[in-house]
Amino acid sequence: MARTNPAEMRALVARGGTAELASVPMPSMRDGSVVVRITHALVTPFERESLRGLAAAQALPGAESDESRRILGTSFVGVVEDSSRGGSAAPARGARVAVQPVFSCGICERCDSGIGIHCLARSVAGLDAAIGGLAEFAVVPAASCVAIPASLDEERATFAVALARAIEAVRRGGIEGRSFVSVLGDDLFAVLAALVAVEENPLARLVSRREATLSVAAQYGIRHRALDEVGRRGDQELVIDMTGSPETIGAACRMVGPRGHVVVGGISAGAPVAVDLSHLALDEIEMFGSGFGELASALDQLARARVDPAALLSRRASLADAAGAIATLAEPGVFSVLVRVER
Repeated sequence: MARTNPAEMRALVARGGTAELASVPMPSMRDGSVVVRITHALVTPFERESLRGLAAAQALPGAESDESRRILGTSFVGVVEDSSRGGSAAPARGARVAVQPVFSCGICERCDSGIGIHCLARSVAGLDAAIGGLAEFAVVPAASCVAIPASLDEERATFAVALARAIEAVRRGGIEGRSFVSVLGDDLFAVLAALVAVEENPLARLVSRREATLSVAAQYGIRHRALDEVGRRGDQELVIDMTGSPETIGAACRMVGPRGHVVVGGISAGAPVAVDLSHLALDEIEMFGSGFGELASALDQLARARVDPAALLSRRASLADAAGAIATLAEPGVFSVLVRVER
């Protein structure tokens, strides 16, 4: 679908649990915002879970009747097209930027106290905000734009959002000095968390239900084990679950030992999780949530090749093919799909 009306752009929108390419109104500039011409976006498990109902839909900018549609895409990079209303700290026109998908107001008490990631008016691109990265353009807060290092190409930079989540999950777990550490999960986020974990603790391992995930772990030289082969002796000091499903959270709680720690870094649209609270109480298990991390450190690690995501880039697609790309995430060995946005 070629864009013919300059007042419109192409975007992948969610509608009734499915994704479709559509023409939508061009986003309007607002004070404190910049226009980003999107060049690349990464299809990750977030898009799959969003279509499964992870977050309530919001109306597209300019939409009047259909509030069940929103633009998908949480991980994206591009070039600043217009920064005239972004304020003095806005990136210059032409700057290459990655976009922090968590948008905050900048003025509430949480933003003032340095935890804008938990802003009272928080919204997340591609999930519960109308804005998403699987589109030709996006209007985003100037403060959400992070410069891409000159040595880093835009394809690898699209992994920054996922890597930042992995870094934050490992940080929350306090992995250093622990002898028995497991990262639990099957997808992109789990492998990235395991890569971060072994940098700080070589004893960390990846536990997965999928053979393809275990194969990638072996390719990276990460210790690994199939979930159905892991005992339930409660001998792990720390388990980091990067899937967030009822099955994996339950397994994490069974794997961890007395006074151990469970970090839930995965986000799922699955059914509510049933956890044996008496087990948590009697064994004094601590459970932590982990959300989005800072992009700057993730971009730095990618630029310095501390983490190489090459084996996790499974396929490439155009914006026109992005809807089909989401479906391929269910296939064995497909961790992410890179979408190149061309006009």
